[in-house]
Amino acid sequence: MSGAGQMALLALAGVLAGVVGTAGGITSLISYPALLALGLPAVTANVANIVAFAACWPGAALASRRWPLK
Repeated sequence: MSGAGQMALLALAGVLAGVVGTAGGITSLISYPALLALGLPAVTANVANIVAFAACWPGAALASRRWPLK
C-alpha cells in the first residue's frame, strides 16, 4: 500500500474509532486492526492504542462535567 493509501486508511480508522468511542468507548475495536493491517507489530500497535487512550482521558473527563460550570 502506498504512503497516501496508508494515510487515508489511518484517517478513516481514526474517524471511525472516534465515532465508536463516543458510543461506547471501545475505539480499539477499530484502531488496533487498522494498525495491524498497516504492518505494525502487535506490541507496537497495542502501545499506540494505550497512548492514544490515555491522551483521551482529559477530554473525556472535561466532557462529562456538569455544564454550565459555576
